[in-house]
This record gives sequence, C-alpha cells and structure tokens, in this order.
Amino acid sequence: MKSLVSAAQVAAVLAGMFLAQPVAAEVTLVRDREPRAVVVTADQPTPTARYAAEELVGHVKRATGARLAIVSESDAVGDAASRVYVGATQAARRHGIDIDRLPREAFVLRSVGSDLLIAGREDDADPMDPRNPHVGTLFGVYAFLEEALGVRWLWPGELGAYVPRQQTITFPAVDRTEAPALRFRELAWGRMRGILGGGQVAEEDARLGFSPEVAYRYARALSVLLRRHRMGGMDAKPPTGHAFSGWWRRYGQEHPEWFMLRRDGVRGDPNPNADHVDICVTNEELQDHIVAQWDGESVLRLGPVDRPGRCLCDDCRAWDGPPPETVPWFAQMVYETDPRAANVFAGVTSDRYARFWKVIQEKARARNSEVLVSGSFIYENEFPAPVTGIELNEHIYAEFVPWQDPHLRWFPMPDEAYAWVKEQWLGWQRTGLRMGYRPNYLHDGYVMPHFETRQSAEFFQFAYAHGMEGARFDSLTGQWAVHGPRLYMHLRLLNKPDLEIEEIRREYFSAFGPAADAVRRYCDYWEDHAVANMLRFIEWFGDAHPWMRYRSYPRYAHRAFPPEVFGPAAALLDEARTEAGKDPRPEYAQRVEFLQAGLKHAQLTARLASLFDGNRNVPPARQDEAKQALAELVRFRKEHEELFFSDLLWVTNYWERPRLNVDALLKD
Repeated sequence: MKSLVSAAQVAAVLAGMFLAQPVAAEVTLVRDREPRAVVVTADQPTPTARYAAEELVGHVKRATGARLAIVSESDAVGDAASRVYVGATQAARRHGIDIDRLPREAFVLRSVGSDLLIAGREDDADPMDPRNPHVGTLFGVYAFLEEALGVRWLWPGELGAYVPRQQTITFPAVDRTEAPALRFRELAWGRMRGILGGGQVAEEDARLGFSPEVAYRYARALSVLLRRHRMGGMDAKPPTGHAFSGWWRRYGQEHPEWFMLRRDGVRGDPNPNADHVDICVTNEELQDHIVAQWDGESVLRLGPVDRPGRCLCDDCRAWDGPPPETVPWFAQMVYETDPRAANVFAGVTSDRYARFWKVIQEKARARNSEVLVSGSFIYENEFPAPVTGIELNEHIYAEFVPWQDPHLRWFPMPDEAYAWVKEQWLGWQRTGLRMGYRPNYLHDGYVMPHFETRQSAEFFQFAYAHGMEGARFDSLTGQWAVHGPRLYMHLRLLNKPDLEIEEIRREYFSAFGPAADAVRRYCDYWEDHAVANMLRFIEWFGDAHPWMRYRSYPRYAHRAFPPEVFGPAAALLDEARTEAGKDPRPEYAQRVEFLQAGLKHAQLTARLASLFDGNRNVPPARQDEAKQALAELVRFRKEHEELFFSDLLWVTNYWERPRLNVDALLKD
C-alpha cells in the first residue's frame, strides 16, 4: 500500500509541474497582416536587448506590414495571442533559463504556452563590437528571423536584405540552446572599421571613389550585415602575428648571431632598419631572450616575419625534415625547384619551426605551466606539413594560410594542388596542435567577376571537420556586385559550417525572385570562366609578381577579361531583368540592376586597364583616351556609390592608386 501512496504523490507532483509550465504551442506573431504578439523586454533592457527587439520588429514589419509593439515587462498585459520575450527578462528566469550560466555568444529559444523566449547573456557593451561575447540575445533573434521569416542578408544596405513577403508569421514550439559552431569568425574589414571610428577618406581617394559621407554610411551598413551573420568571437581568438618583425632594428647591431644566415654567408640584412629579417631559431641565447622578454601571462607569439626565407646555418638546417623525392609540379616555389624562388624561400622549414615552438614552450613553462604558444601562421616556408613525426600539443596554436606557389593560394585551383593542400592540413592536424584558418584568397579578383563558390566552400567544410576552431579571412574587399555569391557563401559557412553548399547557393539566387534561374546561369557563366582559365590567370598576372597577382590585377585585368567575354554575361542579366520585371515588387529588378552595375563597372575598369597594359603609366600617345576612360569610370562610381555595389575605398586606396599612376590622368 505504501508504494501505491508514493506513486500517487509522484503523480500529484508531476501534475503540478504540468500546470506550472504550460504546454508549448505554436507562437503567432502576425495573422493576416495583423499583429498578434507583442515584443517584451526587461524594464531596463541592455543595449543588446533593445537593438535585438528593434531588429525583430523591423524585419516583421518589412515582411508583413504589421508593426509589433515593444513593451517593458511590467507593461506586458493585454490580449495579445503571443508574447516574444527578448533578453534577460524575469519571464526567462521564471521559466528556467539561467542566463548567467549560458556559454559565450549562446542563446536559448524556448516556447512556453503560446509565448516565445529569446535570451542570452548580455551586458552594457556595444552589441556591434565583434569582441563583445555577450550578444546571445541578438544572435537568437537573427536565428529566429532566418527560420521563421526566411530572411537572407546578401550584401550591405536595405536592398541586400531579402525579407520574403507573407501575411502570417507563426513559429512551431521550440526548446533549444545554441551557440556559434566556431569560436571566432571574421572577414577582416579594418579600413571600413576605421571609418566608423572616425577615420578620414583621403582627398585623392574621394576623387576616385567613395565620398566621405557615403563611405561612412557604407561602413555602418557593413557592420550591420556582418553582425547579422554572427561575425564575432574575436575576444576568444588567440593573438597571432609576425612576432619578430622589427627585431633586426632592435637587436641586430648588438646580436647579429640571433638572425638568419643568408646565402652570401652574412647574418641579418645590410639595411639596419629592415623590418622583415627572420631569426636563427636554434640560437639558445635568443631562445632564452624570447622567454625572458615575455610578460609570463599573455600568449607567447612566435610567428616568423612576413616574408619567405629562413636561416641557412647548419644548426637550423639540421632541424629540417628531408625533402620529398619528387616535388609536385604545383609546389616548386616552396621547395625551391623553381628558379624564381631560389633566392627567396630557402626551402621548407616546417619541422624546424614546429620544434622551435615546442622548445620555447618547454622553456616558458618554467614561468607559466599553462602558457599558450602561438606559432601564428602555417605559412610560406612552414606550409608543408612536418615529416619527422614531431608531436605538438593543445597549448600550441597556429593558423593555416595557403600562400606559396600561385597554384596553391587561389581558388579555384587544380585538383592535384587542392588534394595536396588538404593533405597539408591533415599533416599539421596530426601533430596535435590547435588550428585556425586564415586564408588570403578573398583578395583575388579585383573588381572583375572572378570568383567561385564550390571548391573554397568545400575546403572550409573540410577544415571544420578536421579541427578548425575558428577562421579569420584577409580580407573583405567588398565587391558585392561581382563576388556576391562567394561572399555570401562564406558568411553563411562562418556561422553554420555544416550547411549544404548548394542550399546556400539557392538561398542567394532566391532573393532575385522570378529572375533566380537567369541569375544562377549568369553566376555559373563567370564561375565556369574562372575554372576554365585557372592556369591562364597565373600566366596573365605573372609578369609583375608571380605569387602576388592581386597586386598586379589593376594592370592586367583586361587580359583575363577581354571585351568579348562580357557580351554573353550582359545578355543573361538582360534576361534576368526582364524576368524580374514580371513581378510587381520592384526589389527583384533592383537586385538585378545591382548586378548590372557591377558588370558595367568591371567593363569600364578593364577598358582603363587595357590602356595601361601592364605599365604604371599610360603611353603618351594614349593619354587623352585614358583620361576619358578614367573620367567615365569615376563618373559611373559617383552616380552609383549609394548602391554599395563596391567598396570603393578599398578599390582606390589599396589597388588602384598604389599600382597605377592615375594622378597623372587627373591633372588638368
């Protein structure tokens, strides 16, 4: 009988719990374009909660025309069908969400009856700061908008936000906790971040591209786009960098033996002010100095200088692994079988530097047993994986940077080279160190429609499946109207690395409505051009700097994109514009026109490049023609800068003015 009483008591308790926690039901925000919910914040919401609530309300209004009211928790009364609690509310705590114990950047989506709770950790910091990890509430709102409304953010600005129109918004019962899959996620955008922080647009850049006012508006729109894609986590990223740049200036005169032995038998560099002089990693006095000058608490950075070429002394050579019996045809520079690299690279030094990192770690542990050593970059001489079986550990961190032979640094790349790059990732992973990903290939393409989406995306997913803890791309050049599918692909993968590649492509094209298929064929046309000509691109841009073609692009763009390749592409966009015009909503046609602006800009730029024809100056006989071409290009930019089709500050400041003497053409 006692057991029966106990069972009854348990049943009573369960019944009480059932009554206290209403059965989760569908949440209704809007029905037939009429509001059916209110958005509820704490009585004193944080900046993150306020911004998240505004983002939610703004997108719902754009989707349905209905504006949901935002009310404080004390005022959350009335007959609304549902309440959407945003942020650290009492309701969230009452229903079991321990906000203070949530992981960094995490959020909870939880249905309670017909209400929805969206909550994460918050503080009073700026929700737009990529180093602020207490933005889970905002990330939860963005996840909700993607899932409930089908929102997609393609590029900066209102036109780039695709919000499908609908009459009713409902959301099924849910109870989950989620955080970004990667610890840190960034497409570096330092120039535009500087503009937001009060940086100025130089007069010469403003003459060629963005006006200062539009540059600021673009920078603000860019910051919004990146946060909507959950870029951030930079507070969790181990610091990296070229740790020994500038050491020759500081120590070279007193300690030349600390620095690399060159081919001519001399240590260091003839220039006492040279920055990029690498060290002699086997020198024990130097090793001890590296540890002694470290503060004992922060990450100990050991990244080589930002230039290929390492020490050739016998002691350092003894730490290297044996070269391969057969050097791959696509990796001859890094292995020094290409004559152009013979005085640059000094061979593969991966085993040497892996051993150096481990030696320094062991010395540093005497001061701090938990020291994290940052080898910084798996890069240049250290890119091929170690071959001597060296074992590293989770207290050593480095970032994988494909940046050697031109066949290995740009996507698309030949299948053999692609397979080899994956082997190097796996080889480094097997050493046991922690790995991030820091590629440079987004520099490629200038303002031309030169991009691909599949191979680079597949490698990103491969790296994620094999230990990648975060990624920081160098850099976001912002050519949205010609590189849009590639940029969108990477923004999506940085947030959700397990998404299907073809699904991401469909998301992008769907934003063009009835023109989706024509836009897909337009983008495939250019991807096919990139794949078919991957080896020719190396040849076309190889005259000036064989392994840094992004710097050569302004002078050689016309080689890769002669006038005849633009015709079929323009015809596809004309078809897309016609299809988009069949829908009464203007946004689809406007997005096609955005792509047309990018294509026209590429044509005008290629025409100007053809007049420079590989030179920094236009020949005197073509000066007048070049002035006219530049004037037409600048006029087009000024007329379309508000579209944000291109980061025109990046174009003028980083590519054109340093590579082309356009100032001569601007003179009266």
